[in-house]
Amino acid sequence: MINMLRRILPQRLRQAWHRPPQTVSVPVAAERKTEPPKVEKSHEPDAPADDLHALVGKMLSDSRYALLLRPQIARNLTPELYQRARAALEDEMGIVPAGDVHLEPSVFDMDYSLLVADDPGAPQGLVIPVQSVFLDRYPVTNKQFHQFIAAGGYQEMGIWDQEIWPAVLDFVDTTGFSGPRNWENGTFPPGEAHLPVVGISWYEASAYARWVGKRLPTDAEWVKAGSWPVMLSPGTLLQRKFPWGDTMDRRKANVWGSGPGRVMPVDEFSEGVSVGGLYQLIGNVWEWTVSNLDVDPTAEEDFHGQQVLLKSIRGGAFDTYFENQANCQFASGENPIARKHNIGFRCALSVCDISGPPGEKNTDVAEHSPPEIVPTHDLDSVHESTNASPPLGELEHDQAAEEALV
Repeated sequence: MINMLRRILPQRLRQAWHRPPQTVSVPVAAERKTEPPKVEKSHEPDAPADDLHALVGKMLSDSRYALLLRPQIARNLTPELYQRARAALEDEMGIVPAGDVHLEPSVFDMDYSLLVADDPGAPQGLVIPVQSVFLDRYPVTNKQFHQFIAAGGYQEMGIWDQEIWPAVLDFVDTTGFSGPRNWENGTFPPGEAHLPVVGISWYEASAYARWVGKRLPTDAEWVKAGSWPVMLSPGTLLQRKFPWGDTMDRRKANVWGSGPGRVMPVDEFSEGVSVGGLYQLIGNVWEWTVSNLDVDPTAEEDFHGQQVLLKSIRGGAFDTYFENQANCQFASGENPIARKHNIGFRCALSVCDISGPPGEKNTDVAEHSPPEIVPTHDLDSVHESTNASPPLGELEHDQAAEEALV
């Protein structure tokens, strides 16, 4: 069992105990400092790499429970270890049930003119089906992102989009270490462990999401989590403008004029929690999603000579002044390599990607997965499903997982 799990678990998990992260030769324009940052001590004690409970404990302490719940690994866990991973998921993520959601058009949409009806009284935008999905209860914190850096996340090219490889080593902090733009010496300022990580590009957010076995949410998933649609009748959706209702209440979100004028810890403003238990969907920091918007007319061409597509950001931030920009529907667009002081992210995990308890028959897994375990030194097979957003309305569900976790 331990040998099998060691073959499936990524090498980077064992690197945290036995050696510094390996270096990867990537062409960069500027020299980068290579001295490893100070690592905050994990709550899980160090242990030999053949200790199954210690390996799983390390992954849980790094918020990587999603990897443990994927079929490739979950079927090899003991019931006790599976329950620990499941409990972590239920504590740290909230469910967004399957159903339709109405998305209003954004001026950044590539087909904006097609989404806006000539009749002002007619419905605007699109109604999109969304499959059951988990979203993080809180935006990803400085502490969580530091764990990614300490484990060698910036040197592990397999979790990065290939087009950004030449620029990965340019994603550095103020002192030249890999990490968010506003950090120093490879770590966040003292006392800011529970603030949302900012100063990271869309590519950095995506790489972190893959490292923990998740992905970035789609626009539709994000909007559904906040607006919590109710189907009153066929074709009629009742949606909230804000997670708490239809009226802006600045006591419930960290936006301009309501907060201290800076980023706050991710568990603040609890009165603004969504129906599904998600914090700070509105305010504090904008959040990257996986969805594309229109091209950035001010950006240079990317590494393949293509125009740069804007990525959608949602929710507004502590310095968002206009109320109509800090609600469940408004989408702004940002260059994916931008590393701004007010953009963070949270992760998503499709329910259909989660395995039921070990020993239970999971129909999709049994029918579509090979009977043997294939060695994957860097979890390519597990990360493969996190590299792109799910096709709308086309996901097959793992019924055992949905019954167990929803």
